[in-house]
Amino acid sequence: MKLALASTDNKFFYSKSERDAPTLYFSYLPSFAAQLKEHGKGVIYFGNTFVFGLVGTKDCKQLVADFETACKGSSTKPVKANVKDNVKFDFKIKGQKPVVTKDICQFNITGAGFSEEALVAILQKAGYVSMD
Repeated sequence: MKLALASTDNKFFYSKSERDAPTLYFSYLPSFAAQLKEHGKGVIYFGNTFVFGLVGTKDCKQLVADFETACKGSSTKPVKANVKDNVKFDFKIKGQKPVVTKDICQFNITGAGFSEEALVAILQKAGYVSMD
């Protein structure tokens, strides 16, 4: 997976994931937090059981609230949401301290049976462009 977002005029992107769980995104995307913040860009991945986002601005409360409402409306399991405004990433290089990016928005929502149509409608209304 590669993020080449700096070279485009679009600021916000989304992609439907075929993965069952967001673990790849938890481990991979935080390494790009500083770049996303620097360029004021964001990326959101979603699937049937999760929504995971990393947005280079700290103001994403309404977007997360909209997602949470949509997910609760279709989920067959309890919906859990988590939002962070600081992202810490450890490159695991001896002697190198973890990088902490502040004033950014990382969030995840989990459940089951999320409506793709409802999520895409929220994303498009918020100005996100499909990466697919």
